[in-house]
Amino acid sequence: MNFQQIKLKHCDVFIWVAVWRDAIKYWVFASKDMKNNKYYSKGQHRGNAGEGQLHLNRENIKTFKKYESKPNQLLEKIIKAYKKQNSKK
Repeated sequence: MNFQQIKLKHCDVFIWVAVWRDAIKYWVFASKDMKNNKYYSKGQHRGNAGEGQLHLNRENIKTFKKYESKPNQLLEKIIKAYKKQNSKK
């Protein structure tokens, strides 16, 4: 799956939800985590201005495990990602 038209400059935190027949997954990313991810593509299309996409598939989905969240942990993970995004590191 591809998450498209990602505008990193416009968000501090991304929350993604994927629904399959037998599972629902949630991911919480700080924008800087997305920018530095090797699966993030900056050039979504010709004339692209500040937007990209992230590719998840069977081969790489395990690399996103650290961003997964259970529903009852979403608020905590969002706050943590926000703080990470706005830290000086």
